[in-house]
Amino acid sequence: MSDGVLLDTSFLISFADPARPHHAVAVQYFKFFASEGIPMFLSAIAASEFHQKQPVTDLPLDAIIVLPFNLIDAMRAAELDFTLYKGTPDVTRDALKDDFKLLGQVKANDIAFVLTEDGRSLYKFCRELRAKYVLSVHAVKLEDGFSKSHFEPNGQSDFDSGLDQS
Repeated sequence: MSDGVLLDTSFLISFADPARPHHAVAVQYFKFFASEGIPMFLSAIAASEFHQKQPVTDLPLDAIIVLPFNLIDAMRAAELDFTLYKGTPDVTRDALKDDFKLLGQVKANDIAFVLTEDGRSLYKFCRELRAKYVLSVHAVKLEDGFSKSHFEPNGQSDFDSGLDQS
């Protein structure tokens, strides 16, 4: 299995709000991680963003490992150089900096996956930095639906042959 998953702010919002379009997928992933013993990490940065709109204590914190943002995380984030991504459409400078802080934590803590609903920035940055061999993290978007194949060593997904096995 994996080295754990970082739950970003957009994942947390979808998980906590049944009215969100990807709520069911977020809940499915959360239950999967819990049942498989995959560590779920919550950055203090994402916790702060979430808490601006809803108390972070509304989340099932007993099932999540909270990561403080420390000096090593800060150094890894700085090495990723968010300034190369200034001017990314629809991404504010503050959001850009926070995304790169999260990616610095992922790198410093050897976290294998990032779960996000945000395909315009965090997901995109993860993919680009992975393609450049700067990060090894895999980004997973909620809008792509649930698939445990992301977390299987061989990437094998469930297969429904359509044949009745009875």
